[in-house]
Amino acid sequence: MNLTQLSQSINTLLKKDLAFAIYGLPDENREFTLVCQTKKDIKEIDILDIDEFSGFVVAPFKSAQTGMGFLIQPDFVAQGDDLPNLINEFAQNFPDVEHEPLSTENHIISHHAYINNAEYLINLLQKEQLHKVVYTRVMTESLPENFLTGEFFRLLAETYADTFVCLYHLPGRGTWIVASPESLLEVDQKEASTMALAGTRLYHPETTSQPWAEKDANEQSYVSQFICNLLSEIGITNYHVGKPTTKKAGHLEHRLTCFTIPIDELADKTGKIIMGLHPTPAVCGFPKGDAYHLIMRAELHDRRFYTGFLGPWKLNGNSKLFVNLRCAELGENTINLYVGGGLTAESNAEKEWDETLLKSQTLLSVMEKM
Repeated sequence: MNLTQLSQSINTLLKKDLAFAIYGLPDENREFTLVCQTKKDIKEIDILDIDEFSGFVVAPFKSAQTGMGFLIQPDFVAQGDDLPNLINEFAQNFPDVEHEPLSTENHIISHHAYINNAEYLINLLQKEQLHKVVYTRVMTESLPENFLTGEFFRLLAETYADTFVCLYHLPGRGTWIVASPESLLEVDQKEASTMALAGTRLYHPETTSQPWAEKDANEQSYVSQFICNLLSEIGITNYHVGKPTTKKAGHLEHRLTCFTIPIDELADKTGKIIMGLHPTPAVCGFPKGDAYHLIMRAELHDRRFYTGFLGPWKLNGNSKLFVNLRCAELGENTINLYVGGGLTAESNAEKEWDETLLKSQTLLSVMEKM
């Protein structure tokens, strides 16, 4: 597929102010798929009832509390090499829409305040009030002159073939771009799978096989234990746990353990699994409930869709939900980058700040190419 043509088609579609998502699954030879709805109102769904719906699901971080997400209904679904032409033909049926740009203003924490807050949280962890909490922040950058959203998506897709890349637009709620390495739940005809992904370090081919630092290994083990506990609580005992491996995600790599569940074990438990997994300890903390409430007190910004989840559901015979990581919220002249890291008793506040800078490069390094 000509990704330049696809980027131009995306820019055309954005002018129509329709709810849509265009995405590519992690694969060097991936196809891109567009899911678009023609109605203005975006359907809100109860995640526990997710098996009753088909389309593209986008759930904010706070869906952990509300239990609700948004569904882009599949009024128009297209994929394949001819996708740019299919988008252009479809877009001709709708007028360009003039609308006031949405405010993307959010709380920006200073380096000094971040360090103070992180040290306070680490102190709580050292007192064993909980094992892990994920502390996040927002970075706001000015967009380059003549910034084109479709071109940004093209460059992101070319740079990160090993991640789930997605651009979605929800009228009245914003435009977001994502390059996520973390699957929340995937379901096909035979099995369901999820992953425990945590720990972050720079990727280098000569050091990727080295053992992980104790802090990162512990952080990831909390996520694995959390998933085991969740499946047991739901009543799923027949599942397979893989050995910890290292997953490359662009210039970073993470520690990973995969879980697979036979499809007959799900039996109407899909919504419960999703709500049990979200937010994972990799984006919230452990124990999850305590960490979530601490985040609500410690973070002054609104995470919005960051660390929520998204993905195609019951489309083309598969369902694939991903954690909304390495993501940005696009404004008229600015971009909000959402980044964070897992704090444990072994954490160092300055190193955690540096980790957020590393993670911001996932998108910033692509923007610099424009």
